[in-house]
Amino acid sequence: MGINLGALRFSTRLSIVSLLCASPLLGQAVFRGAIPGAKAPECDVSVGYSYAGVNFSGKPTVNMRGVDLGAAIDFTPRWGATLDSSYVRAGRDPRSGHGSYVLSFLAGPVFVPAQNENTRVLVRALAGVSLVDGSVPVGQLYYRGWLTRFSWAVGTGIEHNISGPFAVRVNVDYLRTRFVSSSLTVQPQNNIRVTGSLVFRFAAPRHQPHLAARKP
Repeated sequence: MGINLGALRFSTRLSIVSLLCASPLLGQAVFRGAIPGAKAPECDVSVGYSYAGVNFSGKPTVNMRGVDLGAAIDFTPRWGATLDSSYVRAGRDPRSGHGSYVLSFLAGPVFVPAQNENTRVLVRALAGVSLVDGSVPVGQLYYRGWLTRFSWAVGTGIEHNISGPFAVRVNVDYLRTRFVSSSLTVQPQNNIRVTGSLVFRFAAPRHQPHLAARKP
């Protein structure tokens, strides 16, 4: 119960911080006028580093690191969709002799509450499946097993243009998965996942600078 409350508090604080960060961008958007209409759906792919803090029954939080692959499409300046896959792994546990990993395939909508010429604030809700592999103590022994179940994630992020079709994106998600506990029952698992990615767009940058006309 303490883990659940802690994760919920973290998610709430994360949402508040995101709204505070979005306020200046939203103010700029209102001052400069309406956001330009979308000409056609814009797509991108991304690859990056992923970190997850994972909790197994009877163990402290396990720090896992790995890779994240993603693809996204923007239908309008405000709404889009994303496909996200990540693989994070922890080193071998000296007590059990086993390693642990989490493999996730998720997809869902993305909302953009604020943006300017170079930066966007993202909010997303994802659902899919995750495979959790780990070992749990049962008495004096450790049992290793894997479990594939429905999983979901909610999170926020910031994307910033760097050069031409390239951008950087940082996402922080609360990821909900399931695993086999030390009582050999399926239990919910709370994870915090942080991802930093390099983004390549199959189109020009989404936000072009506003150029003021010069008077002669």
